[in-house]
Amino acid sequence: MATKINLGDKVRISFDYGLDLDGKQIIKRKAFSIISGATDDQVYTAALNYASLSEKSLVEIEKIENYELQA
Repeated sequence: MATKINLGDKVRISFDYGLDLDGKQIIKRKAFSIISGATDDQVYTAALNYASLSEKSLVEIEKIENYELQA
């Protein structure tokens, strides 16, 4: 049976940088490592606080969980 080993989680924040010449939305992202044991609410609040420092509009907050599977 496979087991999973946590390699560390990240939060990725996406910002709206307007439109390109073809009218497509430009999205830029910034990712940060999450302190082990942080709750989803704590991660979300920290991401919102970071996003509030930007002049650009917040598009999305993602939590990325990284695992390695071993036999």
